[in-house]
Amino acid sequence: MAVKKQINASMDKFIDKGAAVKASKEKEFRNVLVRIPADILDELDAYLILNKPWVNRTQWIVEMIHEGLKRNIP
Repeated sequence: MAVKKQINASMDKFIDKGAAVKASKEKEFRNVLVRIPADILDELDAYLILNKPWVNRTQWIVEMIHEGLKRNIP
């Protein structure tokens, strides 16, 4: 009996401890919907395939936004 109570107590303690709720954590990213003409995306994909095949489209767009901000913000 004592072993069973001890296991239950430790399990209850573990369960009650819980984990941080995902929704309560501050997110590092936010989703943004951007409409880009298909011909521009086709050009971008061709450029990335030829010049930077290791970079995906989203990474490239974020890099370009970051570079533009660095250039234009004093």
